[in-house]
Amino acid sequence: MAESTSLDNPAQDVGDATLQPGRVLAVACLAHGLIVIDTSIVHVAIPAIRASLHATLPTMQFVVTAYVVVIASLMLAGAAAVGRFGAVPMFRLGVVLFGVTSVLCGLATDGAVLVAMRASQGLGAVLIMPATLVMLTDTYRDPGKRAKAISIWSMVAGSPVAFGPTLGGALVETMGWRSIFLINVVVVLIVLWLSARHMPRGEPAARKEPQDVPGQLLSILFLGGLALALAEGQDLGWTRPLPVAASVTAMVAFAAFVVRQRSCAFPTIPGDLFRAPGFRGFLTVGLLLFVGYNGLMFTLSVFLQQVRGYSPVTTGLLFLSSALPITFMPLVAGRVEARFGARKVLGAGILLSLFGGILLAAVGSRAPVGTCLGLTFIGLGFGLATVPQITLVMGTAPAHRSAIASGLMSAGRSTGSLIGVALLGGLQSGNGIAAPAFAAVVVYALMALAAFLGGRRLPADSA
Repeated sequence: MAESTSLDNPAQDVGDATLQPGRVLAVACLAHGLIVIDTSIVHVAIPAIRASLHATLPTMQFVVTAYVVVIASLMLAGAAAVGRFGAVPMFRLGVVLFGVTSVLCGLATDGAVLVAMRASQGLGAVLIMPATLVMLTDTYRDPGKRAKAISIWSMVAGSPVAFGPTLGGALVETMGWRSIFLINVVVVLIVLWLSARHMPRGEPAARKEPQDVPGQLLSILFLGGLALALAEGQDLGWTRPLPVAASVTAMVAFAAFVVRQRSCAFPTIPGDLFRAPGFRGFLTVGLLLFVGYNGLMFTLSVFLQQVRGYSPVTTGLLFLSSALPITFMPLVAGRVEARFGARKVLGAGILLSLFGGILLAAVGSRAPVGTCLGLTFIGLGFGLATVPQITLVMGTAPAHRSAIASGLMSAGRSTGSLIGVALLGGLQSGNGIAAPAFAAVVVYALMALAAFLGGRRLPADSA
């Protein structure tokens, strides 16, 4: 794996200007926010798209899942490309690819073309995601400044998840469903203009290791099969041919991947990265964080609308009790982390999430106020834990492994979201949500254990 592109020198040459960390942060936030919003903005446009393109319901399901499945399955390959060819060149390539495929999504004339272009959008996203974190990690070498930068990055990245459906609804209502894709072009052009003026040339590092191409292909088969099985099993049924075939493919590919990693001199997941003190524990925290949150959001959405009979608008308003803390708590996390350390802030976030899950299990089924109260604490915990989790993952990884560390973290989060929907969504039944809420409590308890084990391996004077 190549050394990551160094961006931490404020006086680094970028043509006629010098590198300014704040502008690198702005570019990273805009680009990452763009790809995150496309995971949620399309949901509200599904009825309009289906009517316009005369598409079937399964096709519409693939419009939603194709983007996420590609991101989950190709994230490690994208991270490998970032590590080998440099964060900045791959970032720009990803942005261009995302912009072009967004236009093609907006111009799609049938459902199959739209599904293909949604998958192609994911190809751009798998380059942008790891590149942005590598650029921030390399730009902000000081732990305190890095925490603040990541907190802003997390807030901007989290805002589209919270408010994407609202924006999507407004665009569909006023300009039609194609506008939710075509509007991406404006942001893409701004990002490219800013990156041309305020980013380094991004030459790839001189030291390169041979690429484990078979290992990367096996990781794609494993992650892609797992993501497809989880996404389609929930909708089609776990015994249908597609989820079963995807599950078998994932298991075989995983076994082959493990064998390959043990026998390869330069594996896809380098040994020094996985052996880094605390890395595996904090990586697991991120996966479990998204298992609990996204699983609960899916379950509650079904419960509130199908059991309590709430409209989508009312359901969305209830979800603001978690969406608002998730949006703004990263700023708090960035400030308190600089004072108390990442591990303590992460622990506080996990405890808040755990308490929220207990509240949902105890009173969430009885009244809207109980649901809101539980969601509020879960949102506070999620928003508070996000920044220190990223800081600890990137901080425990060897400096020259930042790209693959970022890719592993992003792949874990995407996979965690799919696992959460499949796991917790299958537990909701009857007139209550006690079962999925209790499962979330177990997930948060496991998250606390992973954080504890990760922290034990860190030096006593570390964050």
